[in-house]
Amino acid sequence: MSRRPNFVILGAPKCGTTALSEYLRDHPQVFVSRPKEPHYFCRDFDYYYAPGRRSEEHYLGLFAEADESHLAVGEASVWYLYSEDAARNIADFDPAARVIVMVRNPAELVPSLHSQLLYTLDEDRPSVAEAWGLQEARRRGEAVPATARVPEFLQYGAAARLGAQLRRVYESFPRRQVKVIVFDDLRADTAAVYRESLAFLGVPDDGRTDFPRVNENKVHRAETVARFTQRPPRALVAAARGVKRVSGVERLGVMDRLRSRNRQVTRREEIDPVLDRELRDFFREDVAELGELIGRDLSAWSRSPA
Repeated sequence: MSRRPNFVILGAPKCGTTALSEYLRDHPQVFVSRPKEPHYFCRDFDYYYAPGRRSEEHYLGLFAEADESHLAVGEASVWYLYSEDAARNIADFDPAARVIVMVRNPAELVPSLHSQLLYTLDEDRPSVAEAWGLQEARRRGEAVPATARVPEFLQYGAAARLGAQLRRVYESFPRRQVKVIVFDDLRADTAAVYRESLAFLGVPDDGRTDFPRVNENKVHRAETVARFTQRPPRALVAAARGVKRVSGVERLGVMDRLRSRNRQVTRREEIDPVLDRELRDFFREDVAELGELIGRDLSAWSRSPA
């Protein structure tokens, strides 16, 4: 008999959600869905689901291979924290669910998110400063890339306002069911954060000591291949759905292999110091709220590095 999910990792994007979920997936007593980001509970961001597939039956099918040996069964979706209704929907689905929230200095999150959206072709402005400056115009529906699946994702200021978003989680769940992980800690001592996460989920430590880097900054080797794999023709998508339906598989893996071969890991360029100061000033009050919510002094996030 398959298990219902009993934990969810809520992004923010580019805060280590993918890395933690992959580390947990390797534990023999933890089951993480494939795809890891179903985004079932954020009804305000609807592009992840094909028509007719946003159903509890389809969602639970993602956990069909989980069994009694898995003490923790869950998923990780990076836009749940930004979503206005995901936390509430998760609580309605399972009031006892364990929730892990991933947060990061928003002055670092914004350029990292911009780079990721460039990679997924949701963003078309190579300069993070230009993209940041276009938010108001894009809110009015101007200068939005034709390939942007969810225009709200281009509202970098709203997407990275993590204090307000965590407050929304606490309105839906008691604090004992919420574990907040700061990306700085995951980066500084991955093993400790991993062990703490296992303990929070009620899973014994497996003694893991190796934690390779996951989801590093990346670019496309060839833009034409990127456009084909990230936005495949509708006829090809329809054909692939037919093959999957007949064969009974969730993913064929062809596009994944093409994307992998076209992917190049690279160091992200440092942002302009003027923009860095603007970001730190913009998020100052929200960072203070986040620090108050988690009982931690985050004031260094609001100071530009020397």
